[in-house]
Amino acid sequence: MSRRAESLRPLRARVCQRLTAIGIALLLLETVASAQVLKRPHDDTPTSDQNQTKINAKKPKNYPRAIAVIEFLPGGGTRLVPIALWIDDRFYDASLYGANPEPMAVQPETVYEATNYGEPVGLFTVTTPEELKGSWIASGQWKPRQAMDEKLAQQAAKQPKPKPTDDFDSDRPTLHRAGSSGSSGSGSSSGSAGSAAPSTASSGTPSAAESDPNRPTLKKAAESPSPADSSSAPGSASSTQVAGASNSSLNTPSPDENDPNRPVLRRGKPAPQSSSPQPVSLSASGQPKATQGVQDKADANATAVVRRSYPAVSDAGPHESRSLLYAMNPQEHASKSEQMSALALDEIRKFIAARHTPALPKTAAISDYDLRAYDLEYSNSPTLVFTAKLPVAGAKAFGGTEFDYFVSFVAREDFNGQPIKIFSSVTDSNHLDAFPRMEIIDAVDADANGRGDLLFRQYSDTGVNYSLYRVFPYDMQKVFEGGAGA
Repeated sequence: MSRRAESLRPLRARVCQRLTAIGIALLLLETVASAQVLKRPHDDTPTSDQNQTKINAKKPKNYPRAIAVIEFLPGGGTRLVPIALWIDDRFYDASLYGANPEPMAVQPETVYEATNYGEPVGLFTVTTPEELKGSWIASGQWKPRQAMDEKLAQQAAKQPKPKPTDDFDSDRPTLHRAGSSGSSGSGSSSGSAGSAAPSTASSGTPSAAESDPNRPTLKKAAESPSPADSSSAPGSASSTQVAGASNSSLNTPSPDENDPNRPVLRRGKPAPQSSSPQPVSLSASGQPKATQGVQDKADANATAVVRRSYPAVSDAGPHESRSLLYAMNPQEHASKSEQMSALALDEIRKFIAARHTPALPKTAAISDYDLRAYDLEYSNSPTLVFTAKLPVAGAKAFGGTEFDYFVSFVAREDFNGQPIKIFSSVTDSNHLDAFPRMEIIDAVDADANGRGDLLFRQYSDTGVNYSLYRVFPYDMQKVFEGGAGA
């Protein structure tokens, strides 16, 4: 081989490499071009199903939703304690939000609906907010849900709706008017015009519909519906009227009372009655008679602890309520009580071993307890909530009082029906500063998503506050802690 041929060998190799690279690039371009040709022209345009999905998509909830607790006092009166305020997908402390000077959640004529295991049991209308020991509470008027009210609501729902006589307005959407009988479900509420904006005419001249004195309008802060507006549909969920959503800041004075964009809870003047609190009549089971209809279904879940408070909700938008009760017969309740008591005793013994607190006698048994079963997420699987107090004979607390252990235990069932722990909290009379005592109030749909959350009252050495927990299959997480009770 000549020297000339040897000198041309590297050049030939480089040329071959470049030709190979060019060939690969051309092959890729041809592949992409083929894909573009095969692609159908209408693939980039939304289909009818996609458009329908966008139309049916639920808008995010922007209405304020207040969570409170209604307490039945020993003297026969009632009071409301504000807990949490759900606004723009976030919880705020209702005992502080928009204070001017009282918080927004306890402004006069605000209406709350009390629930028992998720079912409505009565309405509470705020009359007088007051500050007690540094915490805001509200006195008000309690109207229990009566069986006759439910019957009348069912009869009214069966009445045929009148046909429109004006062809021009036949297709115009209208809201449920106060005093009408077209709704009996919990998702509709009389006077809940705040859930939709009223229609406006395109010209300056008011239309015939706008001149109608009975047409639904948004409630301003200075207006308040009649007593019938807050109770004409006892089976409906309590709602709140909102004139618009705004960014009210926490722990700061609320905006101008005349601002139409200020978030306002629904107002409703209470029915005239004496200024003195009305006594709450109790049934044989120790429950207020207004709740006996719900409690009849929960007799299997009756406990040794007398329940004297209920969660309450005031919501600005339409929402549905459902029963959160998981029914058990007496045999099931006795079996679950025995299982949960054994698991709770194990948690107390672990607490004693870790902190060297007074030991339990060998024959220790829990007798003062509260066991409840909830169906929180439509799974037909119980969430068991067990809270108990266990005194220790002969032991004394730091103040010379009786020494007690307190335990809260939450469990879900496995495939064999055995309770599996997902949460526990144990404390004693001497450790309330580090571990508050938790007392179950009830389950409540705190953010209107159809799922029940557990609401606890917490006792510490400095006072009382509240906490909301969301239950998952193998875990329980705190989503809010705040509020203050006297």
